[in-house]
Amino acid sequence: MKHRLSIITINRNNAAGLQKTMESVFSQTCKDFEYIVIDGASTDGSAEYIRAHADQLTYWVSEKDSGIYNAMNKGVRAAKGEYLLMLNSGDFLVDDRVIERILPELDGTDIVQGNTIEGQKRNRGYGKSDITFLDVMGGNFLHQASFIKKSLHAQYGLYDETYKKSSDTYFYWKVLGFGNATFRYVDVDVANFDTHGISFDPKWAAIDKQEDARWYKENFPIRLQKLYKEAPKRFQLYDSLHRYKWIWYLTMGLAKISNMATSQRSNPPEKSDNLAKAKKK
Repeated sequence: MKHRLSIITINRNNAAGLQKTMESVFSQTCKDFEYIVIDGASTDGSAEYIRAHADQLTYWVSEKDSGIYNAMNKGVRAAKGEYLLMLNSGDFLVDDRVIERILPELDGTDIVQGNTIEGQKRNRGYGKSDITFLDVMGGNFLHQASFIKKSLHAQYGLYDETYKKSSDTYFYWKVLGFGNATFRYVDVDVANFDTHGISFDPKWAAIDKQEDARWYKENFPIRLQKLYKEAPKRFQLYDSLHRYKWIWYLTMGLAKISNMATSQRSNPPEKSDNLAKAKKK
């Protein structure tokens, strides 16, 4: 039976996080998906847990891999669904009706993205469907809440395994920023994002910078490298102001008052001009 959706979980020595992830998938009221688990030869009991639940999985393997993106690519190759959701160990679906709510939204758009929950905060990513190049390059792509057509990998390639941390981000930059992939935002809470993963590990910060510098050099013309270095600061400020409407309205109100004051100083009222002339006389 061919499903529209393949959920892929990768794991290495995170048995507690893996159990939380898999249980959230198993509990879904809608079962119209296939579930694939790729384990990197874990030694902490993860493989045993997977094996104990093998009857609920479409495909699984526990073997050595060369890193995160090698494991993710194994999952992509094994998947048969039209759409893919990367739900890595530690991340979990917010409730048992996520798939029931999201399947009707998979309308043929290349990438359909919902929300993640990070602690007490809801992250809406771009929060809109009409994203720009600067939106894409500014980040906010949520792979735990993104349903990606598998055909994009046939067109643009798999995740680049020479990167250690950010290859998924660079894939989205490639297909949305430089490519013609279509995108749609839906206001649906999809996954709780594990805030203890490598994305939040300060030890990976230096690798982040190195990989970004390499990607820009390899993919950006010099003119675009300059644009991206200069523009995001303005974009991020604009985006932050819009996130909280009262701040935006206050800022616009203050700007309007400032502009009016500047205009009055530059162009004083005619009455004042007449009064000055009368004093001179």
